[in-house]
Amino acid sequence: MMRRLVRTLRLYAVQSWFSFKALSGWYTPFNYFSHKFGFPFFTMLLFLFMGRYLGLANPIYIVIGNILLMPASNCIYGISLIVSNEKQFGALTYLLGSPASRAPIFLGRGLFHILDGFAGVAIALPAALLLFKVDLEMGHLLLALFCIMVVSITTSGVGFLLGGVSLVSRDGWMITSTLALALYILVGVNFPVDLLPGFLRALSYGLPMTRGILAARLALDGAGWAGVAPLIYGEMVVGLIYLVVGYALFRLIERRSMETGMLDAL
Repeated sequence: MMRRLVRTLRLYAVQSWFSFKALSGWYTPFNYFSHKFGFPFFTMLLFLFMGRYLGLANPIYIVIGNILLMPASNCIYGISLIVSNEKQFGALTYLLGSPASRAPIFLGRGLFHILDGFAGVAIALPAALLLFKVDLEMGHLLLALFCIMVVSITTSGVGFLLGGVSLVSRDGWMITSTLALALYILVGVNFPVDLLPGFLRALSYGLPMTRGILAARLALDGAGWAGVAPLIYGEMVVGLIYLVVGYALFRLIERRSMETGMLDAL
């Protein structure tokens, strides 16, 4: 039993590293940091100037919101892209033809994207709080970072689901890009979710990040675990649903490919 567990964990770690390296191996340090922080920074400036035009006096809401959205770039773009690339470059045949357990192969695509997304926020958030001179107790910052780690994990479920969609649709990348941009409106990044129309508010609470971002904001405002726990539990449930649906779609595609004999031409 223990030997099987160790083998599964080893497979998970190896799959995680090589899939992340395949997607990010061409980065130089300059490319990595400009991609990691450049796009979020200038996007944040765009919404800051829009907020000032509309009369927003305190920019910290928009600053924190855009920083908290950073895991979406890793876990939605990164995971969905690595899954679709395996079809495009012919690696899908070997993955589905291997005798290894499917769960670590599937879930292994997310580990380093989750860690990378969390690391980016863990660097950018304290820097922003110091820049805007936000007084914060260390305990509240640690709780906010825990909320961000939960968000990084739950957002990966969307990446897995969209990765599965990209295996059966040529429009997968367009769907991923549209959703990633829609998150700036739907999950409370630049303004509270309560300001959305009713149907968009319902859609917002059906997405990962909405509750997690709200929980992180509450932690930064001084709330303790009792104040954020219901939101964190809800975030975990939503993320788990997306992860299960994404894995089910992956297995469905695998069975279909075995029946048709066209692993890389789905």
